[in-house]
Amino acid sequence: MFNFRVVYLFLIPVVLIALSVQAEENDWMTWQELFNHQQSEKGQPPNDPNLHIKDIEVTATLKDYPNVSVSSYRQVYRERCVTCHDGIEEISDSHPRNFGCTVCHGGNGNAIEKESAHASLIYDPNAGTGKRNPSSLKVVEKSCGQLYCHAGHPKPDRNHIKRVKKSMMATMAGMISGLRYQWSAQSRLTAKYGVTQVKDQGAIAGLEALPLFSPRDGQENPGLTGNAQTTRVSRHIADRLLRKKCFQCHLDSKPAPGQFRSQGCAACHFTYSNDGLYQGDDPTVSRTETGHPAFHKMTALTPTLLCSQCHIGTGPIKEEASQNSLDSLIFPGRGHIKQDVHFEKGFECIDCHTQFDIMGDGNLYSKQHQAVEIRCETCHGDGDSLPFFDKVTDPNDRVIRLSQHYNGWTNSVNDQMILSARKRKLSNVKIEKKSVITYGKKSGKKFISPLIRRGRKTHVIPAHKEKLECSACHSQWVPDCKGCHSLLLKGNSSSRVEDQIGSRNSSSAIRKVIAPALMIGPRGKVAPMLPQHKRALTLLDEKGNPIAALAKNGDAKGRYRDWEFTNPHGYSGSNLAYAVNPHSVGKKVRSCASCHLSPETLGLGAGEIHLGEKPSGVNDRMEPVVRSDIVKSNSRFAPDAKVDILGKPLAGISQTGARPFNQREITRILRVGNCIPCHDQYNDRIYRNMKKSYAFEKKPAHRKLIDDLLNKN
Repeated sequence: MFNFRVVYLFLIPVVLIALSVQAEENDWMTWQELFNHQQSEKGQPPNDPNLHIKDIEVTATLKDYPNVSVSSYRQVYRERCVTCHDGIEEISDSHPRNFGCTVCHGGNGNAIEKESAHASLIYDPNAGTGKRNPSSLKVVEKSCGQLYCHAGHPKPDRNHIKRVKKSMMATMAGMISGLRYQWSAQSRLTAKYGVTQVKDQGAIAGLEALPLFSPRDGQENPGLTGNAQTTRVSRHIADRLLRKKCFQCHLDSKPAPGQFRSQGCAACHFTYSNDGLYQGDDPTVSRTETGHPAFHKMTALTPTLLCSQCHIGTGPIKEEASQNSLDSLIFPGRGHIKQDVHFEKGFECIDCHTQFDIMGDGNLYSKQHQAVEIRCETCHGDGDSLPFFDKVTDPNDRVIRLSQHYNGWTNSVNDQMILSARKRKLSNVKIEKKSVITYGKKSGKKFISPLIRRGRKTHVIPAHKEKLECSACHSQWVPDCKGCHSLLLKGNSSSRVEDQIGSRNSSSAIRKVIAPALMIGPRGKVAPMLPQHKRALTLLDEKGNPIAALAKNGDAKGRYRDWEFTNPHGYSGSNLAYAVNPHSVGKKVRSCASCHLSPETLGLGAGEIHLGEKPSGVNDRMEPVVRSDIVKSNSRFAPDAKVDILGKPLAGISQTGARPFNQREITRILRVGNCIPCHDQYNDRIYRNMKKSYAFEKKPAHRKLIDDLLNKN
């Protein structure tokens, strides 16, 4: 008789061994999950009758480190995320489907219940974008910054996370140091604080976290500066204004209303539709809730649209904006706002700006201009020399690797690459057939850069070559930002910041432009001036009555003295000037008269100059057109004046080395204006040697030439 009991007892260890082996092969599963998986293989859902389990094998290795398996990061070899996220887009070619999800997002890839799967996701709870972004700078080391991903490389340029955290967009060091200096919250121009604490051993020893205005700031948003318990309290209104308004463009900030972008790495590498709605095929993502990327797809090449969300006024001018009439310009170009010649030809921001400009080069900087490594001369050379270049000799050169992400072309060994101001090879500008060629990284377009040295009839005035930035003559306009209005209730930490012209993200913010005034920029050359308008600050006492705090030319005469609004050098914290490259370059240049016969260009404001007899200019005077401040006894100068006729600065400037023109420079510039009525051509030979020309001007022969010309006419 067949003994079923013996067979049964014999089969038990066999089944257990088989299950044990299978469980060992699938050690990512619990026993219940293994059963559910077996059921799903048969097409039988485990619990939910409508759920069909799908999975992804995590088999990818890192391209540059083929011995490093992606699965080793989380010890996950098979994931079930696509059971729910069925149809989600592959994020990028460099992060293919077999990367899985958890290596970047964290979470439990074995679970099929949302709560369990999402319980350990990597995200910043203060980001305001839910649990979907693992690239916030507060948590990025757990995702993008894992060893051998975008960190831990022997070549510093590969360590993107370390560089980005020290970049100007991450630290906001320039914006912070500028406002704090102008309002006497700190005594030096160099950066002292950042959005978060950053340590360094470069030119700046490091940055401390920006102080809190009051303890309540830390309570309202403890994640804003890391550990709020260790962040000191300043009680200075500048720190409140920076947090409430200026930090809208920080990489980890919450987008402003109507603005759709992410934080951290995703802020630049994920694109959004105009309405902020998801357009992909992931069934778990709402199509009616705004704030989602258009697709679950990463782009290595940041589109200009994303850049211009924060860098308002520097991107391409929209058609509706270009129809807006300009304020009366003092050089050719009236009517519609003129597009920057680079944007007009099809350039994008990333075609000029390098990854070191944008993502940082590993060093901390106090001001934006210090971080940028490109110049006009980088691609165009100057009147004396052609652009510098270097040949690619290493097949593993950075420029070859980067070009693999570009569209339609790549670099190769023996290419002659143009060098930046820091002697680093640009990845998309090279010499071909004796021409300097710029390739569009995203568009694949080919642009030929005109070389200044080959234009023999231009750029010939020695003083201009030595003392002027290219943008001094070639910038067509600067944006006319009306500034902001801050309101603070005394005795209460609450405050609000209001725009005088509406939302900073509205198209009106870039429609108003004005002709550039000039000043000495931080590199010691004449540059366009961004004349920042008055910053209004209204303080209310406990009864709601306004208290005088900030006036046009310094501290108000009022009794409120909790803060100073004149910078440590004694200049107004309301009347400000800033040297800028306005991204409004045109091939045609401003007229000679627009500089040498214009008080506005010199920073004197609108008015009439009366020159005294002494060539020193000591008896010169300026008669403003608008006399409102004079009548009210607020000021003796034009409302828009940044310097007086004797070269005394009226405006506060937060850039090291930058300043308005001094008296000697104003006198010299105006003196050339005497020559322009007769010598109105740039290449007139008298401008080749002004010392010699001035010597001839005093001789009787020059007077005779003038008399003959007048008699002839």
